[in-house]
Amino acid sequence: MAMDGIWLFQGNRTLLTIYALFGISILLFFILNIHLLLVGRRYRRLMRGVNGANLEKLLEETMQACRDAEKRVDDLEGLCRELKQLSTASIRRVGFVRFNAFSDMGSDLSFALALLNEPGDGIVLCCLTSREECRLYAKPVKGGVSPYPLSEEEKEAIRKALEAGSSLKR
Repeated sequence: MAMDGIWLFQGNRTLLTIYALFGISILLFFILNIHLLLVGRRYRRLMRGVNGANLEKLLEETMQACRDAEKRVDDLEGLCRELKQLSTASIRRVGFVRFNAFSDMGSDLSFALALLNEPGDGIVLCCLTSREECRLYAKPVKGGVSPYPLSEEEKEAIRKALEAGSSLKR
C-alpha cells in the first residue's frame, strides 16, 4: 500500500504541483498574518500616543488650534488694514521753518509749520510775530499745494514735510 501512494505522486505531476502551491499558499498565509498582527500592534500603540493620550484626539485638538490660529491671523490682517488706513489719514509729515518776519526784530520769532498726512493733505500754519502783536494764519494743503498764495517760508515748510514723509516709506 505504501507503494501505491508513491505511485500516485510519480504518475501525476499535476497533483504534486497543486500540493506544492497549496503548501506555499499556507506558508504565505501565516507570514502575512504575522505581519498583520505586528502592524496592528504598532497601530494600537500609536493610537495610545504619549503617556496614554489618544493620538486621534490629540490630532483633532491640534487641527482645532490651527483653525483658531488661522482665524486670529485673519482678524489681525483686518486690523492691520484698518491701522494702515488710519495711519495714511493721520499727520505723519511735519515741516517747520523759523524766520524773522520783521527787520526791526532781533531773532527768528516767526514760524511756518506744515502738518500733512501721507498723501500730502493737511494745513500750513504761519505765525508772524512783531513787538506789538502775534498773528496766526492757517491755510489748507491738498496734495502738497494750497489754493491760497503761500509765502516762501510756508512753501519751504511744506517741502520739508513732504521730504520728511518720504523717509518714512518702506
